[in-house]
Amino acid sequence: MTALKEKEKEKVEGVTDNSTLLNEELKKDPYAPPDGGWGWMVMISAFICCLVLDGTCYVFGVFMKNMQDDLQVDNATMSTVGSVLSGTIQLVGPFVALLVNVLGMRPVCIIGAVVSAAGFFFSTFVYDVYLLMVLFGVVAGTGLGLMYVPAVVSVGYYFDKKRAFATGVVCSGSGAGTFILAPIASFLLIQLNGWRGAMKVFAGFCLFCILCGLTFKPLPKKPTKKKSDEDGEMIKLEEEDEEPKTNCIRTVVDQSCSPRLLTNLPFMLLCFSNLFATQGLYIPYTFLPKLAIERGVSELNAAFLISIVGICNTIGRILSGLLTDLPGVSALVVTFLALGIGGIAPLAMPFCNDYWAFIIVSVMFGAFLSAWCAVTSPAIVEISELELLTSGFGTLTFVRGFAAFIGPPIAGWLVDKSGQTENAFYLSAALLFASAIICVASWLAQKAVEKRRSN
Repeated sequence: MTALKEKEKEKVEGVTDNSTLLNEELKKDPYAPPDGGWGWMVMISAFICCLVLDGTCYVFGVFMKNMQDDLQVDNATMSTVGSVLSGTIQLVGPFVALLVNVLGMRPVCIIGAVVSAAGFFFSTFVYDVYLLMVLFGVVAGTGLGLMYVPAVVSVGYYFDKKRAFATGVVCSGSGAGTFILAPIASFLLIQLNGWRGAMKVFAGFCLFCILCGLTFKPLPKKPTKKKSDEDGEMIKLEEEDEEPKTNCIRTVVDQSCSPRLLTNLPFMLLCFSNLFATQGLYIPYTFLPKLAIERGVSELNAAFLISIVGICNTIGRILSGLLTDLPGVSALVVTFLALGIGGIAPLAMPFCNDYWAFIIVSVMFGAFLSAWCAVTSPAIVEISELELLTSGFGTLTFVRGFAAFIGPPIAGWLVDKSGQTENAFYLSAALLFASAIICVASWLAQKAVEKRRSN
């Protein structure tokens, strides 16, 4: 009799345990990021997209001499072609964010791959440099920009606890493209007798990104909140969602740069921080080889300093992502520490005379400033909401694109007026230190917001 009661008790306890497990399963949010699974495939595909689009921009210098001789133009005119390409990629950020919110990440990335491939391919048939600026710079740059935003923000939706790590891996594609595509470009220039044949191959690389875009399948969205009216029929709770359908201007504003972000003080401070940081970032890329040559370093070794920056940038983005994923680590804290410490590198560059010294500051520059880029998505989510990630990233990308246009020219003007290359690096350091201070203000503002919410 006692044994029978014990069996019945075990059955009841088993049913209770199963019910508890079932309730726990039901409590799990079905709309939460999967934090793995297919997300790993998305991360790899986004990495390849960043490798192709950023790598193509960074290896423009490999093609520049050949293009210049072919089109018979000066250095200033030809370098403008590359600056239009890199600037356009980021300036279209808010408009790409709108398309992503309306169409989704998959179609926007695929469209971008087709447009960029077409721009590069048709640019190989032109012999006018200004038409080349349109096709190579504007058209291809727009296509790469259409790929860039979906690639970077996609992992933000597929990951939660590992978001910073996944974003760091994706962003490391930029550094990987620097040292992977550069030798490929040099090889193609020789084998295909010039930049025109080589650029057709790069157009093929862009078309390959169509396969990467196909992996960005949409995640399930939370259903619209509804309530019952007096007749028992379901009506939408958020009636304001209907207004944008008849107001195109408001739709563009809301989707590409949400008003909720424009009234978010921490986010606006982060935008100002990015404005100064991007200006400071591009200056050493432009003037470091020139400074090293002036100090007696060979042209080959001076050029290799940029490769060192790229390699360290790749490793640093992954490591900074892992660091930011640790419990209690703030993406904003990682950002301002990276900008502050990274600003020491351009400040030290004018004091370098030996090649080993240039290597040390190049490693420092690439490693620390990589963290600032790698944790952008986690920083946006930290100070706003996940649903504003695309709009926030698009806005920051636009700010960075504008800064990329004006940073190197200002430094060039300063060098021309003073006659000293060192002044460009002092300007870079000042901009990076200023961006770090503004980022600290953003972090403090966010802490104040969290404190008000808790009270």
